[in-house]
Amino acid sequence: MRATLILVICALVMAIDLSAQVRNFQVETKSDPNGEVELTVCSQNLYNYGSLADVRTRVPTITPRSLAFQEASLIRRFLQAECDVIAVQEVLARNPHLAKENLQRLGNLLQERTNRPFEAFAGPSNDQRGHLGFIVATDRAQVSNSISYARVELPKLAEEQKPRLFVRGPFEIQLDVKKSGAEGTRRVVLVNFHFKSQLNYPPDPASLQWETYRMEMAEALRRIVYNRHEKSFSDGGEILLLLGDRNSHFDTASARILEGKLTLQHFQGEAPCRLSKRGAPLCASETSLPARLFSVLLQDPQTKHFPGTYRYGTTYSWLDDILMPLPSLRFARRDRSKEGEYSTGIIYEPAEASDHALVYVRLNW
Repeated sequence: MRATLILVICALVMAIDLSAQVRNFQVETKSDPNGEVELTVCSQNLYNYGSLADVRTRVPTITPRSLAFQEASLIRRFLQAECDVIAVQEVLARNPHLAKENLQRLGNLLQERTNRPFEAFAGPSNDQRGHLGFIVATDRAQVSNSISYARVELPKLAEEQKPRLFVRGPFEIQLDVKKSGAEGTRRVVLVNFHFKSQLNYPPDPASLQWETYRMEMAEALRRIVYNRHEKSFSDGGEILLLLGDRNSHFDTASARILEGKLTLQHFQGEAPCRLSKRGAPLCASETSLPARLFSVLLQDPQTKHFPGTYRYGTTYSWLDDILMPLPSLRFARRDRSKEGEYSTGIIYEPAEASDHALVYVRLNW
């Protein structure tokens, strides 16, 4: 009996020690050698989130209990990442006003758990139901301006095409962020995007799961942010982030166009690039251009080893991303003395929150 008791006590001590190690690892992962984190920016596809009536238009089997469970699971992710701002996709509603109301419910739940004020914002959409939005902790950042690009006409891959718009217009907010323990603010611009899905409904005439449509959206979005925020690409006085759901893997043509390594022109007429059956670019040698936007997730040596942000069957893809221009990257470094290591992460659990992982980056200046 005494020997058994000793074994039980030893097991408990080992368990406590292991638990402490895990907690310490989490603290070390989230700590910042540059000082207190100024802003944690998250991105999450909410997977058909809205009021019960709105969700039932897409998920007829939804119940009040399952919706509440999804909300609780989302809040657990937001708390684990310590999000100050969350860019969200798939907010279901008939119009932006109702989308904002639906999203504010998550903001209120966050406020209950953190005692911090959160305000929701939602943009117009060309989708009859799906909207983009943000949840912002107003004790850390104030929204000074917002703009939707839902009505921007996309560049054409082929001249004979009819004009097209974004499926869901990218939604931009400009934040004035308070510096921890000091006076003054810094401008941070977030552009939330959600490109066309790969679902073949309606059927894609090119039989490429709508990759050519995403290529046009990527070209349009890159041009927009470069023209509107040119200084972010030159001096970094304004921190710029593009984040959201690309709906294509990181090696597809639309991903390369969004980064600036390729342009839509590279695929037009007798240009040097064509597409593989899965939408990857096949180009003549020395075609690639210098990138204008960089993924802080895939550039980070720790985060890039995760399998991806979305799983279909047994295959993972990097559909969700956070991109920044070169001058802004220094504000996302894990350690300012080490280039190429960024304070980023991915959260997969609870799985009931969404079919997409949450991704985040921590900013410091």
